[in-house]
Amino acid sequence: MVPEPATKGSKGAEEMSLIQDLSKDKRVLLFALFLAAALICLGAFGLKYGLDLQGGSYLQLKLQGAMVQVDADPESILQYQFANSSVDRHGDSYIVTVPGKIDATLPTDMGYLGAETAALANATKITIPAAPETIIITYLQKNLDADVKIVQFAPVLYEIRTNVTRESLDALLAPVGGKVPTGEDTFVEGLTKETVEETKRVLDSKLNRLGLQDIRVRMVDNKYILIDLAGMDVASAQDVVGKPGKFEIRIQTEDNQTMHVIYGDAVESVDIPRGDQQGNWGVPFTLSEEGSAAFQKAAIDTGAVKNPEAHPITMYLDKDPIFSAPLSPELASSLQKVPSRGLEARVGAGDEGSQDAKELQIHLQEGALPVNVEIVGSGQVSAALGKQFKIQMVIAGLIALLAVAGMIYYRYREKRIVLPMLFTSLSEVAIMLGVWSLAKWQLDLASLAGIIMVIGTGVDQLVIITDEVIRGGEAAPAASDRSIKERAAEAAEKAGVGKVAATTSKIYLSRLSRAFAIILGAAATTIVAMLPLLYMGFGALTGFALIIIIGVVLGTLVARPAYGRIIGYILGAH
Repeated sequence: MVPEPATKGSKGAEEMSLIQDLSKDKRVLLFALFLAAALICLGAFGLKYGLDLQGGSYLQLKLQGAMVQVDADPESILQYQFANSSVDRHGDSYIVTVPGKIDATLPTDMGYLGAETAALANATKITIPAAPETIIITYLQKNLDADVKIVQFAPVLYEIRTNVTRESLDALLAPVGGKVPTGEDTFVEGLTKETVEETKRVLDSKLNRLGLQDIRVRMVDNKYILIDLAGMDVASAQDVVGKPGKFEIRIQTEDNQTMHVIYGDAVESVDIPRGDQQGNWGVPFTLSEEGSAAFQKAAIDTGAVKNPEAHPITMYLDKDPIFSAPLSPELASSLQKVPSRGLEARVGAGDEGSQDAKELQIHLQEGALPVNVEIVGSGQVSAALGKQFKIQMVIAGLIALLAVAGMIYYRYREKRIVLPMLFTSLSEVAIMLGVWSLAKWQLDLASLAGIIMVIGTGVDQLVIITDEVIRGGEAAPAASDRSIKERAAEAAEKAGVGKVAATTSKIYLSRLSRAFAIILGAAATTIVAMLPLLYMGFGALTGFALIIIIGVVLGTLVARPAYGRIIGYILGAH
Protein backbone atom coordinates (compact mmCIF):
# COMPACT_ATOMS: atom_id res chain seq x y z
CA MET A 1 0.00 0.00 0.00
CA VAL A 2 0.97 3.62 -0.49
CA PRO A 3 2.51 4.96 2.74
CA GLU A 4 0.70 7.67 4.65
CA PRO A 5 2.10 11.21 4.34
CA ALA A 6 4.77 11.74 6.95
CA THR A 7 4.36 14.45 9.57
CA LYS A 8 7.18 16.89 10.33
CA GLY A 9 8.13 15.01 13.48
CA SER A 10 8.02 11.60 11.85
CA LYS A 11 10.05 12.94 8.91
CA GLY A 12 12.77 14.14 11.27
CA ALA A 13 12.83 10.82 13.06
CA GLU A 14 12.96 9.08 9.70
CA GLU A 15 15.99 11.13 8.67
CA MET A 16 17.76 10.42 11.96
CA SER A 17 17.07 6.73 11.53
CA LEU A 18 18.42 6.91 7.97
CA ILE A 19 21.62 8.59 9.14
CA GLN A 20 22.07 6.00 11.87
CA ASP A 21 21.58 3.16 9.40
CA LEU A 22 24.05 4.65 6.93
CA SER A 23 26.65 5.23 9.64
CA LYS A 24 26.64 1.50 10.41
CA ASP A 25 26.93 0.29 6.81
CA LYS A 26 30.44 -0.93 5.96
CA ARG A 27 30.23 0.06 2.29
CA VAL A 28 29.13 3.59 3.13
CA LEU A 29 31.82 3.91 5.79
CA LEU A 30 34.48 2.76 3.30
CA PHE A 31 33.25 5.34 0.81
CA ALA A 32 33.39 8.05 3.49
CA LEU A 33 36.90 6.95 4.49
CA PHE A 34 38.16 7.22 0.90
CA LEU A 35 36.55 10.64 0.52
CA ALA A 36 38.08 11.92 3.76
CA ALA A 37 41.51 10.59 2.81
CA ALA A 38 41.25 12.24 -0.61
CA LEU A 39 40.35 15.62 0.92
CA ILE A 40 43.28 15.33 3.33
CA CYS A 41 45.66 14.57 0.43
CA LEU A 42 44.34 17.52 -1.56
CA GLY A 43 44.77 19.80 1.43
CA ALA A 44 48.25 18.51 2.30
CA PHE A 45 49.83 18.09 -1.14
CA GLY A 46 47.67 20.17 -3.47
CA LEU A 47 47.55 19.55 -7.20
CA LYS A 48 50.40 19.84 -9.67
CA TYR A 49 49.39 21.22 -13.04
CA GLY A 50 50.91 20.29 -16.36
CA LEU A 51 52.38 22.47 -19.03
CA ASP A 52 49.06 23.24 -20.71
CA LEU A 53 47.46 24.42 -17.45
CA GLN A 54 50.36 26.12 -15.68
CA GLY A 55 52.46 27.35 -18.57
CA GLY A 56 56.10 26.54 -19.16
CA SER A 57 58.19 25.07 -21.92
CA TYR A 58 58.81 21.82 -23.74
CA LEU A 59 61.90 20.39 -25.39
CA GLN A 60 62.38 17.73 -28.02
CA LEU A 61 65.66 15.84 -27.71
CA LYS A 62 67.24 13.63 -30.32
CA LEU A 63 69.39 10.79 -29.07
CA GLN A 64 72.58 10.57 -31.07
CA GLY A 65 73.34 7.05 -32.20
CA ALA A 66 72.76 4.29 -34.73
CA MET A 67 72.54 0.51 -34.98
CA VAL A 68 74.78 -0.82 -37.74
CA GLN A 69 76.29 -3.93 -39.23
CA VAL A 70 80.04 -3.78 -39.88
CA ASP A 71 81.92 -5.75 -42.52
CA ALA A 72 85.56 -5.61 -41.36
CA ASP A 73 88.44 -8.04 -40.83
CA PRO A 74 89.86 -7.92 -37.27
CA GLU A 75 93.32 -8.90 -38.50
CA SER A 76 93.33 -6.00 -40.95
CA ILE A 77 92.34 -3.68 -38.10
CA LEU A 78 95.25 -4.86 -35.97
CA GLN A 79 97.69 -4.58 -38.87
CA TYR A 80 96.54 -1.01 -39.44
CA GLN A 81 96.77 -0.07 -35.76
CA PHE A 82 100.19 -1.65 -35.28
CA ALA A 83 101.92 -0.53 -38.48
CA ASN A 84 104.14 -3.00 -40.36
CA SER A 85 103.02 -5.82 -38.07
CA SER A 86 102.04 -9.41 -38.73
CA VAL A 87 98.90 -10.82 -37.14
CA ASP A 88 97.95 -14.41 -36.42
CA ARG A 89 95.00 -15.81 -34.55
CA HIS A 90 95.52 -18.53 -31.96
CA GLY A 91 92.33 -19.76 -30.29
CA ASP A 92 90.70 -16.86 -28.49
CA SER A 93 93.67 -14.51 -28.89
CA TYR A 94 95.42 -12.53 -31.59
CA ILE A 95 99.23 -12.52 -31.75
CA VAL A 96 100.62 -9.29 -33.14
CA THR A 97 104.33 -9.16 -33.98
CA VAL A 98 105.69 -5.63 -34.31
CA PRO A 99 109.23 -4.98 -35.62
CA GLY A 100 111.52 -3.34 -33.09
CA LYS A 101 110.73 -2.24 -29.57
CA ILE A 102 107.49 -0.55 -28.55
CA ASP A 103 106.21 1.08 -25.41
CA ALA A 104 104.58 -1.52 -23.16
CA THR A 105 101.57 0.81 -22.67
CA LEU A 106 100.82 1.09 -26.42
CA PRO A 107 98.22 -1.73 -26.51
CA THR A 108 96.52 -0.27 -23.42
CA ASP A 109 96.44 3.19 -24.98
CA MET A 110 94.64 1.67 -27.97
CA GLY A 111 92.00 0.17 -25.71
CA TYR A 112 93.24 -3.41 -25.36
CA LEU A 113 93.37 -3.56 -21.57
CA GLY A 114 94.06 -7.28 -21.35
CA ALA A 115 96.98 -7.23 -23.80
CA GLU A 116 100.42 -8.54 -22.80
CA THR A 117 103.73 -7.62 -24.43
CA ALA A 118 106.90 -9.69 -24.70
CA ALA A 119 110.26 -8.54 -26.10
CA LEU A 120 111.82 -10.67 -28.84
CA ALA A 121 115.26 -10.35 -30.47
CA ASN A 122 114.29 -7.69 -33.01
CA ALA A 123 110.55 -7.38 -32.40
CA THR A 124 107.80 -7.20 -29.83
CA LYS A 125 105.06 -9.79 -29.49
CA ILE A 126 101.66 -8.57 -28.32
CA THR A 127 99.06 -11.08 -27.17
CA ILE A 128 95.51 -9.70 -27.29
CA PRO A 129 92.84 -11.99 -25.80
CA ALA A 130 89.74 -10.91 -27.68
CA ALA A 131 86.94 -12.09 -29.96
CA PRO A 132 86.69 -10.66 -33.50
CA GLU A 133 83.75 -8.48 -32.47
CA THR A 134 85.80 -7.07 -29.57
CA ILE A 135 88.53 -5.93 -31.99
CA ILE A 136 85.92 -4.13 -34.11
CA ILE A 137 84.31 -2.54 -31.03
CA THR A 138 87.68 -1.36 -29.72
CA TYR A 139 88.58 0.17 -33.10
CA LEU A 140 85.26 2.01 -33.31
CA GLN A 141 85.38 3.21 -29.70
CA LYS A 142 88.94 4.51 -30.10
CA ASN A 143 88.23 6.44 -33.29
CA LEU A 144 84.73 7.65 -32.44
CA ASP A 145 85.43 8.30 -28.75
CA ALA A 146 82.06 6.73 -27.97
CA ASP A 147 80.55 3.67 -26.37
CA VAL A 148 79.84 0.76 -28.75
CA LYS A 149 77.90 -2.37 -27.80
CA ILE A 150 76.67 -5.54 -29.49
CA VAL A 151 72.88 -5.63 -29.39
CA GLN A 152 72.22 -8.57 -31.73
CA PHE A 153 73.97 -11.66 -33.08
CA ALA A 154 73.47 -13.40 -36.44
CA PRO A 155 73.97 -10.96 -38.00
CA VAL A 156 76.04 -8.98 -35.52
CA LEU A 157 74.47 -5.56 -34.91
CA TYR A 158 76.48 -2.85 -33.17
CA GLU A 159 74.93 0.04 -31.27
CA ILE A 160 77.10 3.13 -31.71
CA ARG A 161 76.21 5.72 -29.08
CA THR A 162 77.24 8.90 -30.86
CA ASN A 163 76.28 10.98 -33.88
CA VAL A 164 77.39 8.98 -36.93
CA THR A 165 76.27 8.54 -40.54
CA ARG A 166 76.69 5.71 -43.01
CA GLU A 167 79.12 7.83 -45.01
CA SER A 168 81.27 8.82 -42.03
CA LEU A 169 81.38 5.21 -40.83
CA ASP A 170 82.41 3.97 -44.29
CA ALA A 171 85.19 6.57 -44.31
CA LEU A 172 86.36 5.39 -40.89
CA LEU A 173 86.40 1.73 -41.97
CA ALA A 174 88.01 2.34 -45.38
CA PRO A 175 91.66 2.29 -44.10
CA VAL A 176 91.13 -1.23 -42.70
CA GLY A 177 89.24 -2.48 -45.77
CA GLY A 178 85.88 -2.41 -44.03
CA LYS A 179 82.48 -0.91 -44.78
CA VAL A 180 78.83 -0.91 -43.81
CA PRO A 181 77.03 -3.55 -45.93
CA THR A 182 74.42 -2.28 -48.38
CA GLY A 183 70.76 -2.50 -47.41
CA GLU A 184 68.26 -0.56 -45.34
CA ASP A 185 68.61 -2.83 -42.30
CA THR A 186 72.41 -2.50 -42.08
CA PHE A 187 72.30 1.10 -40.87
CA VAL A 188 69.36 2.28 -38.75
CA GLU A 189 69.41 5.71 -37.16
CA GLY A 190 68.34 5.43 -33.53
CA LEU A 191 69.05 3.23 -30.55
CA THR A 192 67.64 0.15 -28.88
CA LYS A 193 64.52 0.44 -26.74
CA GLU A 194 66.60 -0.46 -23.68
CA THR A 195 69.05 2.40 -24.31
CA VAL A 196 66.25 4.91 -24.87
CA GLU A 197 64.51 3.78 -21.67
CA GLU A 198 67.78 4.00 -19.74
CA THR A 199 68.35 7.52 -21.07
CA LYS A 200 64.80 8.51 -20.13
CA ARG A 201 65.19 7.08 -16.63
CA VAL A 202 68.48 8.86 -16.01
CA LEU A 203 67.25 12.15 -17.45
CA ASP A 204 63.99 11.98 -15.50
CA SER A 205 65.76 11.19 -12.24
CA LYS A 206 68.42 13.84 -12.69
CA LEU A 207 65.93 16.60 -13.45
CA ASN A 208 63.85 15.67 -10.43
CA ARG A 209 66.94 15.46 -8.23
CA LEU A 210 67.86 19.00 -9.29
CA GLY A 211 64.62 20.18 -7.69
CA LEU A 212 62.31 20.09 -10.71
CA GLN A 213 59.59 17.82 -9.38
CA ASP A 214 57.41 15.65 -11.61
CA ILE A 215 59.17 16.48 -14.86
CA ARG A 216 57.32 14.65 -17.62
CA VAL A 217 59.77 12.77 -19.83
CA ARG A 218 58.31 10.80 -22.74
CA MET A 219 59.82 8.59 -25.41
CA VAL A 220 58.89 8.84 -29.08
CA ASP A 221 60.10 6.12 -31.41
CA ASN A 222 63.67 4.98 -30.69
CA LYS A 223 65.49 8.28 -31.05
CA TYR A 224 63.43 11.11 -29.55
CA ILE A 225 62.55 12.19 -26.01
CA LEU A 226 59.99 14.87 -25.17
CA ILE A 227 60.25 16.82 -21.90
CA ASP A 228 57.61 19.10 -20.37
CA LEU A 229 58.95 21.63 -17.85
CA ALA A 230 55.95 23.36 -16.30
CA GLY A 231 56.61 26.82 -14.93
CA MET A 232 60.00 27.23 -16.69
CA ASP A 233 60.92 29.38 -19.68
CA VAL A 234 62.61 27.91 -22.75
CA ALA A 235 66.04 29.41 -22.08
CA SER A 236 66.18 28.01 -18.53
CA ALA A 237 64.83 24.66 -19.74
CA GLN A 238 67.55 24.35 -22.39
CA ASP A 239 70.19 25.21 -19.81
CA VAL A 240 68.90 22.65 -17.31
CA VAL A 241 68.43 19.83 -19.80
CA GLY A 242 71.81 20.54 -21.35
CA LYS A 243 73.57 19.81 -18.05
CA PRO A 244 72.96 16.06 -17.77
CA GLY A 245 75.37 14.41 -20.18
CA LYS A 246 77.63 11.51 -20.87
CA PHE A 247 79.69 10.57 -17.81
CA GLU A 248 83.13 9.00 -18.22
CA ILE A 249 86.19 8.31 -16.09
CA ARG A 250 89.60 8.58 -17.78
CA ILE A 251 93.17 8.26 -16.55
CA GLN A 252 96.18 10.25 -17.69
CA THR A 253 98.86 8.24 -19.51
CA GLU A 254 101.88 10.05 -20.99
CA ASP A 255 102.35 13.51 -22.50
CA ASN A 256 99.04 14.75 -21.04
CA GLN A 257 97.10 12.11 -22.97
CA THR A 258 94.19 10.36 -21.29
CA MET A 259 92.79 6.86 -21.66
CA HIS A 260 89.18 5.74 -21.21
CA VAL A 261 88.56 3.62 -18.13
CA ILE A 262 84.81 3.28 -17.54
CA TYR A 263 81.51 4.96 -18.38
CA GLY A 264 78.83 5.97 -15.92
CA ASP A 265 76.95 2.67 -16.13
CA ALA A 266 79.82 1.01 -14.21
CA VAL A 267 78.84 3.03 -11.10
CA GLU A 268 76.49 0.77 -9.13
CA SER A 269 75.70 2.89 -6.08
CA VAL A 270 76.54 6.25 -4.55
CA ASP A 271 76.39 7.30 -0.89
CA ILE A 272 75.56 10.77 0.36
CA PRO A 273 78.49 13.23 0.54
CA ARG A 274 80.35 13.23 3.83
CA GLY A 275 82.95 15.44 5.46
CA ASP A 276 85.85 14.49 7.71
CA GLN A 277 87.04 16.21 10.86
CA GLN A 278 89.13 18.66 8.82
CA GLY A 279 86.07 19.77 6.84
CA ASN A 280 87.07 17.98 3.61
CA TRP A 281 84.20 16.60 1.58
CA GLY A 282 84.03 13.38 -0.39
CA VAL A 283 81.52 11.30 -2.33
CA PRO A 284 81.73 7.52 -1.71
CA PHE A 285 80.65 5.30 -4.62
CA THR A 286 80.79 1.65 -5.61
CA LEU A 287 81.84 0.20 -8.97
CA SER A 288 80.58 -2.99 -10.53
CA GLU A 289 82.91 -6.00 -10.63
CA GLU A 290 83.72 -5.35 -14.29
CA GLY A 291 84.19 -1.66 -13.60
CA SER A 292 86.52 -2.22 -10.65
CA ALA A 293 88.58 -4.71 -12.69
CA ALA A 294 88.87 -2.22 -15.55
CA PHE A 295 89.81 0.53 -13.09
CA GLN A 296 92.54 -1.60 -11.49
CA LYS A 297 93.90 -2.67 -14.88
CA ALA A 298 94.09 0.91 -16.12
CA ALA A 299 95.79 2.08 -12.92
CA ILE A 300 98.43 -0.68 -13.18
CA ASP A 301 99.04 -0.39 -16.92
CA THR A 302 99.48 3.38 -16.82
CA GLY A 303 101.72 3.31 -13.75
CA ALA A 304 99.25 5.24 -11.59
CA VAL A 305 99.66 2.76 -8.71
CA LYS A 306 103.39 3.54 -8.52
CA ASN A 307 103.31 7.25 -9.41
CA PRO A 308 99.79 8.56 -8.66
CA GLU A 309 100.68 12.24 -9.06
CA ALA A 310 101.72 11.73 -12.68
CA HIS A 311 98.50 9.87 -13.59
CA PRO A 312 95.46 11.66 -12.12
CA ILE A 313 91.96 10.27 -12.46
CA THR A 314 89.57 12.62 -14.27
CA MET A 315 85.78 12.46 -14.47
CA TYR A 316 84.13 13.98 -17.53
CA LEU A 317 80.59 15.09 -18.25
CA ASP A 318 80.03 15.63 -21.96
CA LYS A 319 83.83 15.73 -22.35
CA ASP A 320 84.09 18.57 -19.82
CA PRO A 321 86.16 17.72 -16.72
CA ILE A 322 84.13 17.89 -13.51
CA PHE A 323 86.60 16.22 -11.14
CA SER A 324 90.32 15.40 -11.22
CA ALA A 325 92.61 14.01 -8.54
CA PRO A 326 95.40 11.43 -8.19
CA LEU A 327 94.93 8.11 -6.45
CA SER A 328 95.42 8.28 -2.71
CA PRO A 329 98.51 6.40 -1.46
CA GLU A 330 96.30 3.88 0.32
CA LEU A 331 94.23 3.16 -2.80
CA ALA A 332 97.30 3.00 -5.05
CA SER A 333 98.88 0.41 -2.76
CA SER A 334 95.65 -1.62 -2.59
CA LEU A 335 95.15 -1.64 -6.37
CA GLN A 336 98.50 -3.33 -6.88
CA LYS A 337 97.04 -6.41 -5.22
CA VAL A 338 93.27 -6.55 -5.73
CA PRO A 339 90.51 -4.52 -7.43
CA SER A 340 88.70 -2.06 -5.20
CA ARG A 341 84.97 -1.61 -5.71
CA GLY A 342 84.50 1.00 -2.98
CA LEU A 343 86.00 4.38 -3.92
CA GLU A 344 85.64 7.96 -2.74
CA ALA A 345 86.01 11.14 -4.77
CA ARG A 346 87.37 13.88 -2.48
CA VAL A 347 86.45 17.31 -3.80
CA GLY A 348 87.49 19.96 -1.29
CA ALA A 349 86.67 21.70 1.98
CA GLY A 350 84.16 24.17 3.32
CA ASP A 351 80.87 25.25 1.80
CA GLU A 352 82.28 25.17 -1.72
CA GLY A 353 83.47 21.60 -1.20
CA SER A 354 80.05 20.64 0.15
CA GLN A 355 78.30 22.08 -2.92
CA ASP A 356 80.77 20.42 -5.30
CA ALA A 357 80.19 17.11 -3.52
CA LYS A 358 76.42 17.39 -3.96
CA GLU A 359 76.75 18.11 -7.67
CA LEU A 360 79.20 15.24 -8.14
CA GLN A 361 76.84 12.94 -6.27
CA ILE A 362 74.11 13.73 -8.79
CA HIS A 363 76.35 12.87 -11.73
CA LEU A 364 77.57 9.65 -10.10
CA GLN A 365 74.28 8.52 -8.61
CA GLU A 366 72.34 8.67 -11.84
CA GLY A 367 75.14 7.15 -13.87
CA ALA A 368 74.83 9.97 -16.46
CA LEU A 369 73.18 9.73 -19.83
CA PRO A 370 74.36 6.69 -21.78
CA VAL A 371 74.23 8.75 -24.99
CA ASN A 372 74.61 12.37 -25.99
CA VAL A 373 71.44 14.28 -26.83
CA GLU A 374 70.71 17.19 -29.14
CA ILE A 375 67.90 19.71 -28.64
CA VAL A 376 66.04 19.69 -31.97
CA GLY A 377 62.85 21.44 -30.95
CA SER A 378 61.44 23.66 -28.22
CA GLY A 379 58.43 25.79 -27.43
CA GLN A 380 56.69 27.70 -24.70
CA VAL A 381 53.17 28.00 -23.30
CA SER A 382 52.55 31.29 -21.50
CA ALA A 383 51.28 31.21 -17.93
CA ALA A 384 48.32 33.41 -18.92
CA LEU A 385 47.25 30.93 -21.56
CA GLY A 386 47.67 28.07 -19.09
CA LYS A 387 45.47 29.90 -16.57
CA GLN A 388 42.85 30.43 -19.26
CA PHE A 389 42.83 26.69 -20.07
CA LYS A 390 42.41 25.92 -16.36
CA ILE A 391 39.39 28.24 -16.01
CA GLN A 392 37.80 26.87 -19.16
CA MET A 393 38.12 23.28 -17.96
CA VAL A 394 36.59 24.14 -14.57
CA ILE A 395 33.67 25.82 -16.35
CA ALA A 396 33.29 22.79 -18.62
CA GLY A 397 33.20 20.52 -15.58
CA LEU A 398 30.54 22.61 -13.86
CA ILE A 399 28.44 22.70 -17.02
CA ALA A 400 28.72 18.93 -17.27
CA LEU A 401 27.55 18.50 -13.67
CA LEU A 402 24.62 20.89 -14.17
CA ALA A 403 23.60 19.07 -17.35
CA VAL A 404 23.76 15.76 -15.51
CA ALA A 405 21.70 17.16 -12.65
CA GLY A 406 19.06 18.42 -15.08
CA MET A 407 18.78 15.08 -16.86
CA ILE A 408 18.54 13.17 -13.59
CA TYR A 409 15.81 15.45 -12.26
CA TYR A 410 13.91 15.21 -15.54
CA ARG A 411 14.07 11.43 -15.33
CA TYR A 412 13.12 10.93 -11.69
CA ARG A 413 11.47 14.24 -10.54
CA GLU A 414 12.72 13.52 -7.03
CA LYS A 415 15.43 15.45 -5.23
CA ARG A 416 16.07 12.51 -2.92
CA ILE A 417 17.39 10.70 -6.00
CA VAL A 418 19.13 13.67 -7.64
CA LEU A 419 21.15 14.82 -4.62
CA PRO A 420 22.73 11.44 -3.75
CA MET A 421 23.68 10.95 -7.41
CA LEU A 422 25.33 14.37 -7.66
CA PHE A 423 27.06 13.91 -4.30
CA THR A 424 28.39 10.52 -5.39
CA SER A 425 29.70 11.97 -8.68
CA LEU A 426 31.39 14.90 -6.95
CA SER A 427 32.88 12.56 -4.36
CA GLU A 428 34.31 10.34 -7.09
CA VAL A 429 35.99 13.38 -8.65
CA ALA A 430 37.43 14.34 -5.26
CA ILE A 431 38.76 10.81 -4.69
CA MET A 432 40.37 10.71 -8.15
CA LEU A 433 42.02 14.07 -7.56
CA GLY A 434 43.16 12.85 -4.14
CA VAL A 435 44.92 9.89 -5.75
CA TRP A 436 46.45 12.25 -8.34
CA SER A 437 47.64 14.55 -5.55
CA LEU A 438 49.11 11.72 -3.46
CA ALA A 439 51.02 10.36 -6.46
CA LYS A 440 52.22 13.91 -7.32
CA TRP A 441 51.20 13.48 -10.96
CA GLN A 442 50.60 16.45 -13.20
CA LEU A 443 47.00 17.34 -14.02
CA ASP A 444 46.67 18.42 -17.65
CA LEU A 445 43.91 19.01 -20.17
CA ALA A 446 43.74 15.35 -21.16
CA SER A 447 43.40 14.30 -17.51
CA LEU A 448 40.58 16.79 -16.95
CA ALA A 449 38.85 15.48 -20.06
CA GLY A 450 39.14 12.00 -18.59
CA ILE A 451 37.50 13.20 -15.37
CA ILE A 452 34.53 14.59 -17.32
CA MET A 453 34.23 11.26 -19.14
CA VAL A 454 34.27 9.38 -15.81
CA ILE A 455 31.48 11.64 -14.54
CA GLY A 456 29.34 10.73 -17.54
CA THR A 457 29.93 6.97 -17.36
CA GLY A 458 29.55 7.06 -13.58
CA VAL A 459 26.13 8.68 -13.73
CA ASP A 460 25.05 6.11 -16.32
CA GLN A 461 25.89 3.37 -13.84
CA LEU A 462 24.12 5.15 -11.00
CA VAL A 463 21.01 5.33 -13.19
CA ILE A 464 21.25 1.59 -13.80
CA ILE A 465 21.39 0.95 -10.04
CA THR A 466 18.46 3.29 -9.37
CA ASP A 467 16.28 1.77 -12.10
CA GLU A 468 17.00 -1.76 -10.92
CA VAL A 469 16.12 -0.88 -7.34
CA ILE A 470 12.91 0.96 -8.32
CA ARG A 471 11.55 -1.05 -11.24
CA GLY A 472 13.59 -4.23 -11.32
CA GLY A 473 15.45 -3.13 -14.43
CA GLU A 474 12.58 -1.38 -16.26
CA ALA A 475 13.37 2.24 -17.08
CA ALA A 476 11.43 4.75 -15.02
CA PRO A 477 9.04 6.99 -16.99
CA ALA A 478 10.54 10.31 -17.99
CA ALA A 479 7.47 12.20 -16.92
CA SER A 480 4.78 11.06 -14.50
CA ASP A 481 2.29 12.52 -12.11
CA ARG A 482 3.32 9.97 -9.55
CA SER A 483 6.34 10.46 -7.36
CA ILE A 484 9.22 8.05 -6.90
CA LYS A 485 7.82 7.11 -3.50
CA GLU A 486 4.46 6.16 -5.06
CA ARG A 487 6.08 4.02 -7.74
CA ALA A 488 8.34 2.50 -5.09
CA ALA A 489 5.41 1.66 -2.86
CA GLU A 490 3.55 0.09 -5.79
CA ALA A 491 6.54 -2.05 -6.63
CA ALA A 492 6.85 -3.01 -2.98
CA GLU A 493 3.21 -4.09 -2.85
CA LYS A 494 3.64 -6.23 -5.94
CA ALA A 495 6.77 -7.76 -4.51
CA GLY A 496 5.09 -8.54 -1.23
CA VAL A 497 7.56 -6.66 0.95
CA GLY A 498 7.06 -3.67 3.20
CA LYS A 499 9.91 -1.62 1.70
CA VAL A 500 11.02 -1.59 -1.92
CA ALA A 501 14.69 -1.19 -1.08
CA ALA A 502 14.87 -2.98 2.21
CA THR A 503 18.60 -3.47 2.34
CA THR A 504 18.33 -7.03 3.60
CA SER A 505 15.50 -8.25 1.38
CA LYS A 506 16.17 -10.88 -1.25
CA ILE A 507 14.42 -8.84 -3.92
CA TYR A 508 16.57 -5.76 -3.24
CA LEU A 509 19.77 -7.80 -3.24
CA SER A 510 18.74 -9.62 -6.42
CA ARG A 511 18.04 -6.36 -8.22
CA LEU A 512 21.30 -4.83 -6.98
CA SER A 513 23.19 -7.91 -8.17
CA ARG A 514 21.70 -7.52 -11.66
CA ALA A 515 22.75 -3.89 -11.70
CA PHE A 516 26.31 -4.70 -10.67
CA ALA A 517 26.58 -7.45 -13.25
CA ILE A 518 25.95 -4.81 -15.92
CA ILE A 519 28.27 -2.28 -14.23
CA LEU A 520 31.17 -4.73 -13.86
CA GLY A 521 30.90 -5.71 -17.51
CA ALA A 522 30.94 -2.06 -18.60
CA ALA A 523 33.85 -1.28 -16.26
CA ALA A 524 35.93 -4.17 -17.56
CA THR A 525 35.28 -3.09 -21.15
CA THR A 526 36.35 0.48 -20.39
CA ILE A 527 39.56 -0.61 -18.65
CA VAL A 528 40.52 -2.94 -21.49
CA ALA A 529 39.87 -0.16 -24.01
CA MET A 530 42.12 2.25 -22.06
CA LEU A 531 45.06 -0.15 -21.60
CA PRO A 532 46.54 0.41 -25.10
CA LEU A 533 46.52 4.17 -24.54
CA LEU A 534 48.19 3.66 -21.18
CA TYR A 535 51.20 1.96 -22.76
CA MET A 536 51.55 3.90 -25.99
CA GLY A 537 54.19 6.18 -24.46
CA PHE A 538 52.55 9.54 -25.22
CA GLY A 539 52.10 11.58 -22.04
CA ALA A 540 48.71 13.16 -22.82
CA LEU A 541 47.10 9.87 -23.80
CA THR A 542 48.67 8.17 -20.79
CA GLY A 543 47.17 10.69 -18.38
CA PHE A 544 43.78 10.44 -20.07
CA ALA A 545 43.76 6.65 -19.87
CA LEU A 546 45.18 6.50 -16.35
CA ILE A 547 42.62 8.78 -14.74
CA ILE A 548 39.75 6.94 -16.48
CA ILE A 549 41.05 3.59 -15.22
CA ILE A 550 41.47 4.96 -11.69
CA GLY A 551 38.00 6.50 -11.79
CA VAL A 552 36.37 3.31 -13.07
CA VAL A 553 38.13 1.11 -10.49
CA LEU A 554 37.35 3.41 -7.55
CA GLY A 555 33.78 3.92 -8.76
CA THR A 556 33.10 0.22 -9.20
CA LEU A 557 34.72 -0.95 -5.97
CA VAL A 558 33.92 1.94 -3.63
CA ALA A 559 31.37 4.50 -4.89
CA ARG A 560 28.80 2.26 -6.63
CA PRO A 561 28.37 -0.19 -3.71
CA ALA A 562 27.97 2.74 -1.31
CA TYR A 563 25.41 4.42 -3.59
CA GLY A 564 23.49 1.15 -3.88
CA ARG A 565 23.17 1.01 -0.09
CA ILE A 566 22.34 4.72 0.22
CA ILE A 567 19.58 4.62 -2.39
CA GLY A 568 18.27 1.44 -0.82
CA TYR A 569 17.95 3.08 2.59
CA ILE A 570 16.39 6.22 1.09
CA LEU A 571 13.75 4.42 -0.97
CA GLY A 572 13.10 1.92 1.78
CA ALA A 573 12.43 4.51 4.45
CA HIS A 574 8.78 5.44 5.30
